[in-house]
Amino acid sequence: MRPTRLSRRLLIASAVACCGAMSAHAAPPTHGDAAEEADEKEVARSIDLRGLVFPVFDEDGKLKNYIFINARMLVAQGKDPWKVREKAHLIRDAVVRAAHRTSFNIAGDYTRLDEKLAAAECIKAANEGLGENVLVTMTFTQIASQGS
Repeated sequence: MRPTRLSRRLLIASAVACCGAMSAHAAPPTHGDAAEEADEKEVARSIDLRGLVFPVFDEDGKLKNYIFINARMLVAQGKDPWKVREKAHLIRDAVVRAAHRTSFNIAGDYTRLDEKLAAAECIKAANEGLGENVLVTMTFTQIASQGS
């Protein structure tokens, strides 16, 4: 029996799955003024997505780079964040699939993330995956690029 070769996508998917084991949790509360209190309320209504890998490809579909991100999606007012967190695996799957359909880099620069495009496409895909519009914004808490 000859050994099987793992595809690059399978290896990346495995790494993302391992990194995402603790993807759905809120930050600990902090004390402070009204602005910090509002931020605290938003964090309590959010879903953290850590260790995502977005492939970057050119117009011909050739892989050029990877962008590594951590992000936070905000759950809409009136929706139960805990019920949404229970579906974090569906959100993560939808986001990764969207990142493989569309290259989220800034045009002409394979090392920088187009945050507006990525957020819009990821929220759309995640809400479609959940079957309802429960996620309203996406912010990137960390962005790193493999290439220079």
